[in-house]
Amino acid sequence: MPVTNSARARGFTLVELMITLAVLAILLVAAAPSFTDFFDRYRVRGAVDDAISVIANARASSVKTNRDVSISFGGSAANNWCLGANMAAAPAAGAPIPAAAACDCTNAAACQVEGRRLAVDQGKHGTVSVNPFNTAFIFNSRLGTAVNAGAITQPAAVTFTSPTGKYDLRLDVTALGQSRMCVPAGKPAIPGISSC
Repeated sequence: MPVTNSARARGFTLVELMITLAVLAILLVAAAPSFTDFFDRYRVRGAVDDAISVIANARASSVKTNRDVSISFGGSAANNWCLGANMAAAPAAGAPIPAAAACDCTNAAACQVEGRRLAVDQGKHGTVSVNPFNTAFIFNSRLGTAVNAGAITQPAAVTFTSPTGKYDLRLDVTALGQSRMCVPAGKPAIPGISSC
């Protein structure tokens, strides 16, 4: 039985398949820098989002329980940082509420708020670095304000830098305890985030 033209038209030839694969390889090589850039922005944004979550939950717990909460960045280096919150201990009968102790976020058993660990652990965000990585402040339980060295001030302005160093995001905590992120001047824009 002879082969008809319709039977030959169903498949690809080896040459057609090789050309298709070559075109796909060229497209992937061209798109690789865009993917790297995307993941760089994603990593730094994820780190700041986690930090804001810890800070917001600490502030809410402070006001809800009427106990001060200490916030501490720590770790062994700017690119091996951690962040934790520690609530003041429950007062003894008739005694005033004690001060909130600083949280050692490198200790997996520390940083307790309302009976649960409230921290971003060391190494969670890979090589995203934080500067300064030793910032600390306290949320006042009465108003939810941020207190630094006994005075209501802007206690924190911490800069997070992406693994390649191209992108920065600054985390600001206001005297009223509100957190926000912004892109510092001179750094490339990140979609959806305003400039500082």
